[in-house]
Amino acid sequence: MLKKSLLTIAVLVALPVSPLMAADKIPAPVEEALNKLIPDEQPSRVTSSPIEGVYEVAYGTTIFYISDDGKYILQGDLIDVAERKNLTSFTRRAARAELASNIKKEDTIVFAPKDKPADHVVYVFTDIDCPYCRKLHDEIEQYNKAGIEVRYLMFPRTGVNTPSYQKAVDVWCAKDRADALTKSKAGKPVPKASCENPVKAHMELGEKVGVTGTPAILLKTGDVVPGYRPAKDLRKILDSVAEKEAQEKKQ
Repeated sequence: MLKKSLLTIAVLVALPVSPLMAADKIPAPVEEALNKLIPDEQPSRVTSSPIEGVYEVAYGTTIFYISDDGKYILQGDLIDVAERKNLTSFTRRAARAELASNIKKEDTIVFAPKDKPADHVVYVFTDIDCPYCRKLHDEIEQYNKAGIEVRYLMFPRTGVNTPSYQKAVDVWCAKDRADALTKSKAGKPVPKASCENPVKAHMELGEKVGVTGTPAILLKTGDVVPGYRPAKDLRKILDSVAEKEAQEKKQ
């Protein structure tokens, strides 16, 4: 079971990631253990955990803990009982924020407010054939009117070399991607096309973020809002997250 879990970790970290912060000086046994368990991959962060003799290891959004002698690994969330805080979730959130910060606008399909700058920007992992993805897009003007800029990333749930994947490629390779996406989500035909595209990279990014269903809404803060949310509800969530982030920066 442990070997299977570690193989899963190795798959999830296949994409390169930027370090979240400078790592602590890693004990040699820990470094040796990581090199054996996940060869050819460098952790994005290794730092002391609140538990003496235990290090927190991050490979992107995949977090686990290892003893300083390299003999034991713990998988699961670390909870601060006194503070009632999930410490692992903070690390995971920071990793997702790092991933979000590296998404280039030109590598997404953008629907932005037309009359004024957006108050919030969200990244939406979408599947053209997903019913709730279609419902969200049917209301895209409402999101824009609510001050939300939507940047779409393709995440065909059926995988590579499937009809949904080809639809995503057809949309990306269209002359007007936004128009093609709207038509495709409405069930209208879009001409078959082939070009260099980021669809597979979008899917790999979604896996690193932890997307398991669509739509999945990634915020710049690293928070993830799963599933469809009406525009007014999403706006409330975004305002609340922004307020919380502002308070955290003051502390």
